[in-house]
Amino acid sequence: MIQNFLWVLLGCGIMVGIVIIWFVIYYLLNPSVKDPDGYAKITGKCGDTMEISLKFEDGKVVETSCWTDGCAHSYNSVCAAADMAKGKTPDEILEIDTEAIQRYIGGLPSDHIHCAKLAEETLQAALHDYMLKTSKRQKQVPRKRKDFPLTASRSLKDLVM
Repeated sequence: MIQNFLWVLLGCGIMVGIVIIWFVIYYLLNPSVKDPDGYAKITGKCGDTMEISLKFEDGKVVETSCWTDGCAHSYNSVCAAADMAKGKTPDEILEIDTEAIQRYIGGLPSDHIHCAKLAEETLQAALHDYMLKTSKRQKQVPRKRKDFPLTASRSLKDLVM
């Protein structure tokens, strides 16, 4: 009875150890960008999902991260797209297309070209997200205080608005 309990305890300890090791490896191999300027997550017709995050500084990409739940070809394609975006301006990123991604990774089998296409779409969607956020930030103009004195009919609330 005690031996059975010890075997169960040992088995549970091994399982917990495996799960902890898996989490550590997963998070080491899949770094993420904190507060990305551009982000996209797209699921293709094949069922693969790709995710790309972009961080910009001085108008150029300084950090990227990517993820996919797809096959090795999907992983290579999304990593290539993210790598190709590093150090580039938005205009240069627009030039990254399916063919450029395929050349970067040394080609793809004809039945996996859709992986490069999905990587291109995800990268362009992340760039689009960045451009939308940037244009919104530029359009936001702080409200200015109204320049008129306080009177009995005007309150401090009117001054601020």
